[in-house]
Amino acid sequence: MKKMFVLGAAIIAGSFLFSCNNTENDSLSFKTADEMRKNAVELKSARELNNPGKIYIKDDMILINEMGKGIHLVYNQNPADPKKVGFVKIPGNIDVAMKGDILYADNYMDLVALNTKTGEIKRVKNAFKNFEKERREQLLAMNNGVEPMGMRGTQFQAVSNGTPTSGGNPVGVGGSMARFTIVGNTLYVLDGNNMIVYDITDASNPQEIKEMPLDFTVETIFPHEGQLFIGGTEGMYIYDNTDPQNPQFLSKFEHAVACDPVVVEGDFAYVTLRSGGPCDRAINQLDIVNISDVNAPRLVKNVQMHNPHGLSVKNNILYLCDGNQGLKVFDVTDKHAVLDNMMFKDRDIRKAYDVIPNDENGTLIVVGIEGIYQYDNMDPEKPERISEITIDA
Repeated sequence: MKKMFVLGAAIIAGSFLFSCNNTENDSLSFKTADEMRKNAVELKSARELNNPGKIYIKDDMILINEMGKGIHLVYNQNPADPKKVGFVKIPGNIDVAMKGDILYADNYMDLVALNTKTGEIKRVKNAFKNFEKERREQLLAMNNGVEPMGMRGTQFQAVSNGTPTSGGNPVGVGGSMARFTIVGNTLYVLDGNNMIVYDITDASNPQEIKEMPLDFTVETIFPHEGQLFIGGTEGMYIYDNTDPQNPQFLSKFEHAVACDPVVVEGDFAYVTLRSGGPCDRAINQLDIVNISDVNAPRLVKNVQMHNPHGLSVKNNILYLCDGNQGLKVFDVTDKHAVLDNMMFKDRDIRKAYDVIPNDENGTLIVVGIEGIYQYDNMDPEKPERISEITIDA
C-alpha cells in the first residue's frame, strides 16, 4: 500500500492526468456553485509554499495544506531531504484525510474524494453547511487572527448558490488541529456545530450516514481507544465510538471560552487553550484532564503557556507548539510539575502551529507560519532539526 500511494504521487508529479501549468489566479470573483465545481480540483506540478496550514502524513508522504488553496504533496522517504512532487489545487481547502489511495478534502461547501492513482473525483455536494463563516474563522485561528494572503475580504463569498450557505497503514495520521478523522471504514467531519458521519467502506465513494447536531461549536477531533475526543470553544466532549457509525455522547469537560485542540494518552487528555483569532480570550494554558472515568473527566492541572496551539503526546513526552515561542517538549510523567520538566525547546519557529511525531521513521514534523520543519526524534530529549521547507521555496 505504501508504494501504491508513492506511485500516485509520482503520477501527480508527472501530471499525465491534468495540466502542469503552475500559474495561479488569486483574484477574487463571484461564481455560482456549479461554476466553482467545474475544474475546481486539479492535480498540478509542485509550487511555492506560501501559507502553510494543517499537516497530514501517509506512508512516505507529507500533505501540507496551503490555506484556502489546496494541498502540497511532499515525498519524504528521506526526511533529511524532502521533495515537493505536486500540488492538488482545491479552492477553499483547509482539512485533509486519507484512506488507501483516496484523499478526502473540503472544497468550499463540498467534500471531495480524490483517487491519487487514477485522478477520479467523487463529490458530496453541500456537505458543509457553515463553510463561509466557520472556514473563514478557522483560517483566522490558524493565522493568529490575521487574514492569510489572498484570503482577504469577500473571497469566502466567491462561491454562492444565490446566497452563501451558512503497504503501509491504510489510514494516515493528522495533527491535533484536524477536523477530519478516520476510524476503520468511517470518516468523521466537523462543520460548525455539526458532526457528519460517512461510511467509506467503498473509499472512493463516501456515503453520508448521519448528521449529528451538537449544542456547541466544534473545532478538532481526536480518536482514541473507542472514543472520540472533540475540542470545542467551551469544552472537551467525549463520545463513545464502539459503534463507529453511531457515536454516543458520554461527557463534557468545561473550560473558559477559547480555541482548544485535544490529544489523549492513557488516562489523560491534554487540552491547549489560547488567545488570538475568532475565540480571542486572555487565556493561554495547557489543561491536563484525568479521563480514567470517561463519564466524569476532571481537571488535574492548569499549566500556563505563551500561546499554545497544536500538540501531541507519546510515552509521556508532550510536544507542544507555543506560538512565537516555537516548539517545546516536556516530560509529563509528573502531571503537577510539567514546567519543571521541559526537555527541549526550539524558539526558532515563528508561530508554531501543529506537530506530528512520525513513528514510521522516528521523526517529528512541525508546521509554523514560515514553513515545515523536521527533526530526528530518536532521542526525545535532544531532537535534531534535519530539514525544512520554508515559504517561497
